[in-house]
Amino acid sequence: MSTLSFAQIEFGVKGGVGLSNTTVVHGVSKERFGFLAGAVAKYQLTTKNENHYLQVEVLYSTQGEYSLYKEGGEKYKAFLDYVNIPIMYKYYFDDQGKDFFLEGGPQLGFKVSEKFDEGEPESENNIPKSFDLALNIGGGYSIDRKIEFNLRYQYGLIDTYDFNRWDNGNNRSSFLTLGVTYYFK
Repeated sequence: MSTLSFAQIEFGVKGGVGLSNTTVVHGVSKERFGFLAGAVAKYQLTTKNENHYLQVEVLYSTQGEYSLYKEGGEKYKAFLDYVNIPIMYKYYFDDQGKDFFLEGGPQLGFKVSEKFDEGEPESENNIPKSFDLALNIGGGYSIDRKIEFNLRYQYGLIDTYDFNRWDNGNNRSSFLTLGVTYYFK
């Protein structure tokens, strides 16, 4: 029984690039170009076909944005790096191996570092929270279920910034990524 269960789990690695931003907090902002890298485990949910999977990832991702100060046009770093854990339902349109798929699910994010340029106008008020909860949706293409390319959009469900003196609104993270996954078989 355990051999059958283990045979349905596949492990792999994932890497990619993306554009991230945060709503409201820095007023005028510009997206940050970042990357993600980590490990993937995929579990086959049914034995009738190979269309339905549950995929869990542990990814290090560089997110955040650039804060633009209106008066002088200066650009300040407001970078946040996370360890994200997406839990994705994955549906393949065919069970032949070379096919398209859709994926979606929640994501837990744990802030591991932050970098703000000194003199950033709003840094005295804005305090990044250590946790982010997001929803991911995406799709991609699989080559023999060994190499997969995907486009995914992450949208934050909770406020990612607290404040010291004045309310900074409801700040949600977003991250549009293009990733490549390689499964060990």
